Amino acid sequence: MRKLTVLAALLLLLVSPLAVTSSTALTVATEGGAGAAVFNTPRPFSKTYAGNFAIVSRVDRAINGVPKWKRTSKKPQPVIHITTYLMDHTRSVTDLIDACKRGVAVRVIIDQDIDNKNSRRLITALNGDNVKDRDHDGKPDSKPKRGPCNRPLKRDRVAAKSSVGLDDLDGDRLMSREQAARSVDAPLGDSVTWGRDGSYVKRCTPSCRSGKGNMHMKIYLFSQTGKARNVVMVSSSNINRGGAKLGWNDMYIMRGRPKSYAEYVQQHLAMTYGIPAPRKGVFFVDGPYTSRFFPIKDAGKAKDPVMHDLDKIKCRGSAWGATQIHISMFYWKGTRGNYIATKLLDMARAGCQIHIIYGAPSRQIAERLRIAARNHLIDLYDSRWDFNEDGWNEVRTHSKFVLVRGTYEGNPKKWVVMTGSPNWVAGSLSKGDESTLNIELKGAYDAYLKNWVRMREHSRKLPYTPPATTPEA
Repeated sequence: MRKLTVLAALLLLLVSPLAVTSSTALTVATEGGAGAAVFNTPRPFSKTYAGNFAIVSRVDRAINGVPKWKRTSKKPQPVIHITTYLMDHTRSVTDLIDACKRGVAVRVIIDQDIDNKNSRRLITALNGDNVKDRDHDGKPDSKPKRGPCNRPLKRDRVAAKSSVGLDDLDGDRLMSREQAARSVDAPLGDSVTWGRDGSYVKRCTPSCRSGKGNMHMKIYLFSQTGKARNVVMVSSSNINRGGAKLGWNDMYIMRGRPKSYAEYVQQHLAMTYGIPAPRKGVFFVDGPYTSRFFPIKDAGKAKDPVMHDLDKIKCRGSAWGATQIHISMFYWKGTRGNYIATKLLDMARAGCQIHIIYGAPSRQIAERLRIAARNHLIDLYDSRWDFNEDGWNEVRTHSKFVLVRGTYEGNPKKWVVMTGSPNWVAGSLSKGDESTLNIELKGAYDAYLKNWVRMREHSRKLPYTPPATTPEA
């Protein structure tokens, strides 16, 4: 009888004490509450909603914390800005619609998948009162209607007769797929087109600011939520079920940062209007935070911010000996992936201790890294698991971050987190709407390192040797 197979070994991993005790989400406050790092745990390592949806739930809590507003109020209208590649989570969509009904301006940019019912619920609610300004004179062509966010629109007679894709939404009819597509693809060249509620859903496919690639950013902005103001959340996670259940993701929250908040809102507005990105991209510094926005036109190795950041690292002379670098990277391929890999391997040869977890490398990149690991140049781990052996990886890292402890910018005692939405592929640099955040805070570093170690404990060390099997009796 075969007593131990590769699949059995994987099952043993799933029921290990570590797998059971580490199922809750890790949330770590940093620097006196100024920021917080949030991480989810995918299935099967956590089988709870709290573990899988830790990041999405934190966004939902912020949405629900935005106060009610009336047009007669002397206070400014509270605003939520969201950019997410995917949006299909029922609870999040309901929370956004409820926020709009409370008088909050909800402004959402997405890239794909408007066919699902939840996306159409959101589009119907936020775009129901949108209008056009064809002559661009700053005046709407027609008086904005009161949309579902404050008063139900009259049912569209044509839509009411259609049997395709229609459901009730608080007494209203959902837009059909065709209506939703026209609505989210319509230009929003001026705020007068957003309707009375100041809300909208816009789709950018391809990207908003280059006409190529994808709108791949994951940013969640709140003018106010609870007692906090000027809140910026930067994540690798979309507002979708698959990302929560199938991938390791991260999010960093900045609170009380008016400069960062204003800059992020400005980038959201530029994407809404479809303003081409500056040739060199956009970046700014706000205390310990450095934010960058892509695309960078015609960017390559010489203009790559990742390479610039890696060039700031010295492998020796730190307060702790060799500089430590920990990486989690989802998609890694092509010319860009190769020159970043070359740089990292050169740094390893120069004395940096480099530890990598990957999620979806190309075969070429994977082979290069495996050879380096086999030669004891780097530590390498594969986060992918195909538990039922159907050829599809049920779980993998979706985070894209680099952690540095050591000599950075000439300082021998630095802690740096580099995170965001871009993968290490060319399109993320020169085509897509993407953003990154560098954090020079020890508390943030400690939180991210703890999460990296946790991912490593649920990954396979490479080079990998399958467990031995015994022949059948």
